[in-house]
Amino acid sequence: MESCVLEKRQGFTLVELLVVVAIMGVLVAVLLPAVQSARYSAYATQCKNHMRQIGIAITNFADRHDGQFPRTFHEGEGKSWIYTVAPHLENVDEVRICPLDPAGKTRLENKGTSYVINSYISIPGEESKLSMDHLKSKSQTLMVFEGSDLRDPESFFFEHAHPDAWFTKKRIQRHQVWLWLIREIQPDRHANSRMVDHSEGVSHYLFADGHVEVISATQIKTWADTGYNFAKPDACKVPR
Repeated sequence: MESCVLEKRQGFTLVELLVVVAIMGVLVAVLLPAVQSARYSAYATQCKNHMRQIGIAITNFADRHDGQFPRTFHEGEGKSWIYTVAPHLENVDEVRICPLDPAGKTRLENKGTSYVINSYISIPGEESKLSMDHLKSKSQTLMVFEGSDLRDPESFFFEHAHPDAWFTKKRIQRHQVWLWLIREIQPDRHANSRMVDHSEGVSHYLFADGHVEVISATQIKTWADTGYNFAKPDACKVPR
């Protein structure tokens, strides 16, 4: 007599499948923030490196022009620093856009930039008579900021900032410096969560000696509220 042998069934029960799905969900919830944080940190590092390359380009430009800094579009569109430092940069289109600039693609299409040069050194006037070689302290002279998201991304004419206009006597007295400042620079470009008053996060700042400093939005706001014009040549003393 032949005996009946039952084949053992293979597979998951519904309960087992639900357990696996739940475990996968937990793993994704744990790992996703870490992946996003790593990607964010990589973009921030790339943005900082872009500023360093711009610093090298400006230094090379100054070396070939008797120490003078590059100018803005006010000298003529083709004479804007965007164009005049380009020969000293590789991948110039990539370098002038921060990967964390939400309007970066649009700015690139319109020959704009994520970074803005300091008017004190780039627009002819009393302060800009100073050449790179005659600065008292290159390590305390700001050349380039990260530009504000409030700038029109479809316009080329926002490639410089006007800190001399932020710190007028009237605006200091009325405590309006911060409101004008954030129209032109983004003090919290590198923040996981943006606050409406820009009081959290940090941003990168390029100095005349070529180093890039990370300064908190809180520090910038403190300077703005106290009327300390950190953007003037030889004036930016970052607390340690």
